[in-house]
Amino acid sequence: MQEIEFRAEGQDLLKILIDGVALLDLVREAELPYAREEQLERAKEFAPEPAPLLAGDYAYFGRSWTGWPSRHYLGEPAETAYNQEDDEIMLLGCTCGVSECWALLATIEVTETEVRWSGFRNNHRDWDVSATLGPFVFSRGQYERALRAGR
Repeated sequence: MQEIEFRAEGQDLLKILIDGVALLDLVREAELPYAREEQLERAKEFAPEPAPLLAGDYAYFGRSWTGWPSRHYLGEPAETAYNQEDDEIMLLGCTCGVSECWALLATIEVTETEVRWSGFRNNHRDWDVSATLGPFVFSRGQYERALRAGR
C-alpha cells in the first residue's frame, strides 16, 4: 500500500503527495513520452517557437472545495470536467484557473479498508498514462487522517 499526504500549501492549495512524491511529478513523468510525441507532431503549427510540452501541466485544487470535510477525494465529486465519466473524479485541474478545462481524471474506489486510485487519464488526450501511473492503493484510515490533516 502507498501512503498519501494532503498538504496545505500557499494561499489555499491542497498539494497531494504519494509516498513522499508530489502527484504532479508522478503525472509529469507518466505523460512525458506522450507529450513529447505530440510536441514533435505539432512543431510546424507553432514554428518558429517550440510547441508546448504539456506533460504534467496541471494545478492542485483549493482546500476550500476539496479539503475536509469535502468528500471530493472520497469519490463524491465537488465539480466535474468536460468529458468526465460518471465514475471518475478530477484529481488535478487546469493551470488557467478553470479547473475543469484541462483535468487529470481517475476512478476512486472506497471500501471499508482501502481507497484505490486507478484509470488515470486526461480529459482531452488519449494518452495511456494508466500503463505507467498507478494504481495507488491506500489504507482508508491513513487516507482519511491525511485528508483531515490537510485542511
